[in-house]
Amino acid sequence: MRERKPSRAKEVSIIAMSAALYAVFFLLSYTIAVPNFTVLYLPIILLGVFPLWFGWSGLVGSMIGAYIGGVFVESLPLHIAWAEVVTTLIIYGLNWILISQKTAEVKTKKSLLLLSAIYALTLFVGTSYILWQLTALQVIPAGVAEIMLLPTFALNLPIQLIACPTLIRTVTPKLKSLGIYSGSFWERRSRKSD
Repeated sequence: MRERKPSRAKEVSIIAMSAALYAVFFLLSYTIAVPNFTVLYLPIILLGVFPLWFGWSGLVGSMIGAYIGGVFVESLPLHIAWAEVVTTLIIYGLNWILISQKTAEVKTKKSLLLLSAIYALTLFVGTSYILWQLTALQVIPAGVAEIMLLPTFALNLPIQLIACPTLIRTVTPKLKSLGIYSGSFWERRSRKSD
């Protein structure tokens, strides 16, 4: 059975909603910030669930929201705010590819542990990348970036480990019943090939 392609209106709505939520979460994150870097990164919650829920449309919306957050929240120059977009692409893409359908169901302790490990890996990679990129672009000094890596990771990981599995368990069934749920990259691919 071939997967029905979502309507263009639904895709545009998901992109707009994802961008808006991402930008709002970015703004809420600004409560704990250092110059040009948001330490508390609440969009990590969205990057943990949007890949499963919204697929490509969620990715595009999240990247737009990341750019808006970089420019208007972190006050990054327009030509540097793309670093936030690439970070979003990295974390979103890794979560979408690494989280299997079975893991996304979060029904066993093993799947919860595997999901937690994936979130830890993708958060660490994304945090490392953005700090490295902002250092390379001379937005923050290298010494500051090194000092910020582990505390930033440690602050955001518990938020993601608590919020994302809870949202997956509670919201995913509703999205599936509405026909909005996209699924992991591999789940989506296998549905297309059927």
